Amino acid sequence: MSRKSIIITVVLLAGLGALYLLSDAPLPVDVTVAEKGEVKSFIEERAKTSLPRVYRIAMPLNGRVLPITVEENETVSEGQIVASMDTSDLDAEVAKARYRVEQFARKIVEQSDTRLEDNSLVQFDEFLKSMDLTVEAASKQQDASKAKWQYARDEFDRKYQLFKKSALSESELNEADLFNKQSEIDYQKDILTWRSLQAIQSAMQIGKISILKYKEKKELSTAVLQEEQKEAQSQLDQLLRDQKRATMRSPIDGTILTRNYSNERTLAAGDVLLEIGRLQDLEVEADVLSQYVGNIQTGSLVDIEGPAIGTQSVRGKVKRIYPKGFTKVSSLGVEQQRVKVIISFDQSLWKQLKAQQRSLGTDYRVRVKIYTEIKQDVVKVSRSALFRNASGQWQAYVVRNNKAILTDVETGVMNDFDAEIIKGIQAGDRLIIAPSMNLQPGQSVEPQVIREL
Repeated sequence: MSRKSIIITVVLLAGLGALYLLSDAPLPVDVTVAEKGEVKSFIEERAKTSLPRVYRIAMPLNGRVLPITVEENETVSEGQIVASMDTSDLDAEVAKARYRVEQFARKIVEQSDTRLEDNSLVQFDEFLKSMDLTVEAASKQQDASKAKWQYARDEFDRKYQLFKKSALSESELNEADLFNKQSEIDYQKDILTWRSLQAIQSAMQIGKISILKYKEKKELSTAVLQEEQKEAQSQLDQLLRDQKRATMRSPIDGTILTRNYSNERTLAAGDVLLEIGRLQDLEVEADVLSQYVGNIQTGSLVDIEGPAIGTQSVRGKVKRIYPKGFTKVSSLGVEQQRVKVIISFDQSLWKQLKAQQRSLGTDYRVRVKIYTEIKQDVVKVSRSALFRNASGQWQAYVVRNNKAILTDVETGVMNDFDAEIIKGIQAGDRLIIAPSMNLQPGQSVEPQVIREL
């Protein structure tokens, strides 16, 4: 079509429109009927399913993991083995550590056995008692020998004086001299015996002290061995813990969500092997614009829908509202401040999914309608029948006697589809849907009721 033809067509259409408006023919309009019912205000957002807790099975230490046979989406029970490490080297270390502990135990038993020392001390005590008596007897014998020698010496001196006076024979003097010398020799012998016994007594006391010192040394060695045994036992306990951790078990009755490795390989401590969760604890995570989240309360009703759920929506409730917001870039590249809201599923979800032979997992995309206010038995109209004038006043065209009557209205709870009317419209009134900009107040109209919008 040429440019000239387009201009002619537009002019003709404009002329026909103007002619129609100037005529008295009623304008055909679609109308909706105000009625009593329920109106809800809601916040609609994209969301995703999530789990409140995901259990991660990670490598407990550096080593080689054996092939992992459990599959994703496989159900496991609490305590079930889900992964294992090659523990041959660790088993050898455990055997060495256990042998060390046993060695220390044997040494401690040997060092703690002081029966020989105790018996020796008892014998030494008896010997010392006997030696004390012997030394005492030798001391008394020495005193007696000294007295005897002193007597023999005095007797020799007395007889020597008598001999000088020719009152005693020479043989008697010689006999006294012999007795004196023999007594002196006996006295010296007893001194030597007494001192020898004292030396033996001192030696026995030193021997007893040596045994006591040796016993103390053994006790000290036992204490040192006990400390070394504790250290060896601690190392063994750590190896046994590592050995136990090398067999990884499921902490819950749940489902394998992710399996990062399947074949045998060497991995570092901390590498995540599996993720396990309880699908029956599924919830929904929605990022709501911060300017709207103030209208949401814990316990607010929610409708959850989407292809992942099926043809019917599922009811839920707001479980938790995070206290801290975050910045998120929208699909249009606009930075938005949002707040995370957690929604719990109604338990009817699982019956509904089972009836539809569907399954639901974590990180599935859904949509949510979080209801911020619900009013029952109020006058409600289609949202498309309302518009604002230049001053911001809500208005609507009400059809009365086939005339379009411009009416100011006061609204209450509102959503994208329905609006509560507090003032200006009664139940049963007919309102023009999406009125034309050319519609004039009081203009004749030909209404056609639309039952479903």
